[in-house]
Amino acid sequence: MNIYAANSRFTIGAFIIFLMAGTLLAPVSVQGQASPSSFPSSAAIQNYLLPNGMEVVLAPQQGAQKVFVGIAFKSGTDIQTSKTAGLFGLLEQLTFRGRADAPGEPEPAAALEAIGASDVSGGISRDGFSFSYLVEPDQLRQGLDTLAYLFSELRLDTAFSDPSALAAAKEACTQAAARQEDDPEAVYNHAVNKKLFSSGAWRLDVEGPESVLNQATEASLESLAEQWLVPNNAALIVCGAFAPEDAKTMVESSFSDGEKEADPWKSAPKPFPKPGVARPTFMVYPDPSVIPGQAKIEMRYRGPDISSGKAATAILWAEMASSEDGRLAAAIKKGMPKGSSPSEIAVHYEAKRNSSVFSISTTIAIDAKANPADSAMTFKEIVRGSEAYALKTNAAYFSAKDYEKAKAALMDRREAQLSDPQSAGTLIGEAWTSGGYAWFSQWPDKVGKLTAKDMQAFADEYFMKNLEIVAVRLNPAEYEKRKKTFTSYGFELISPEKAFWWQ
Repeated sequence: MNIYAANSRFTIGAFIIFLMAGTLLAPVSVQGQASPSSFPSSAAIQNYLLPNGMEVVLAPQQGAQKVFVGIAFKSGTDIQTSKTAGLFGLLEQLTFRGRADAPGEPEPAAALEAIGASDVSGGISRDGFSFSYLVEPDQLRQGLDTLAYLFSELRLDTAFSDPSALAAAKEACTQAAARQEDDPEAVYNHAVNKKLFSSGAWRLDVEGPESVLNQATEASLESLAEQWLVPNNAALIVCGAFAPEDAKTMVESSFSDGEKEADPWKSAPKPFPKPGVARPTFMVYPDPSVIPGQAKIEMRYRGPDISSGKAATAILWAEMASSEDGRLAAAIKKGMPKGSSPSEIAVHYEAKRNSSVFSISTTIAIDAKANPADSAMTFKEIVRGSEAYALKTNAAYFSAKDYEKAKAALMDRREAQLSDPQSAGTLIGEAWTSGGYAWFSQWPDKVGKLTAKDMQAFADEYFMKNLEIVAVRLNPAEYEKRKKTFTSYGFELISPEKAFWWQ
């Protein structure tokens, strides 16, 4: 297996000594480390490739007290098929003897404890597989060496060859999969995704079905790792209190072994089609988590993927449209039926590699006489028929001040994230897995150049020429009172028995 060639310092004997002694190597003196303020600012981010194809991102930060050490692979559920859905989650469980953010004993928990690692995070997501932690500045070399070992051929071969570990991982994953049927949020999102991404909803499924998990073998997981957990499909991210030149030397020492493997993206999965549905689709979910007297309404669309060129526009639109005192919120509050008292008005956009979505949602009050099906229709007409059309046709829909304020808020938020090792590493890793380093580095410039013309084009393509799912969630008792109305309006019923893609 050629995941990472086992580093020469990491023989099994050496690793046992490491666990017993609580340290792998003597503390390394890092030049310039005495005063955190001597480090470059967060803007001085460096990006380069190792000979084996691994991408490295170094983000030194002034005043930081810790160092974020993380690795991210471009993989995730997006590359799953119906026959492999859930295997990445199983690989995570097997590799870490538990979830990546809660590693099990004896390792990697003991290895991480020995270097004083904190804020352990990571796991499988739609676009990637990541793992990270924070260490003290004088533990950077140990932190890098430990990360290299945990994803080395030696370490993963050991994990794959332990039948009891695989059995425990399967048990944990099948239990997680089973719990979804009792989780209203999971039932709802799986049902909507099954409809919006009907050509491959398994590509959004972390847990996977029990049938796939039970059939998994050491060989199938090893094959998955050999294809996707390779250096030329990975980024090493270091953020915080360190001197870049010293960090480069340490990175090269820990991660330069091995050669480039076959490009796993040579036969990349296709982006999902847009629109995600063939016609406007209406769904209703008798949701036990919704309190009586309320209903939640959401419009969900297939959104612009990062490669589309419209992702930055969608980010800026979501920022402006989500303003509590903005035009969209005002229109919803004014236009919804009397007594519905719309609240929690939210606009959300997820920028992904192949499966982006955006949504507009609200919570309304309902009484014995209220008809939430009618309210959903009114909500759709306000959002799409009125406001989105106005956004397309009226260049002044958002004022110059709106653009300026939203752009400043986005940039301030980004700078705040980049000022902290943990949030900076997470931001860079998530951006890298979905769109590469170029998406992360060019995003501020893309957002800064957006104009009303870009916003009008976005409204035309992703509202006027797109189709939505309108979903209503209300308490089961409230649904029973209005069941006939929802049926007569053509709402499809969401239930745990039919929500998941394999059902």
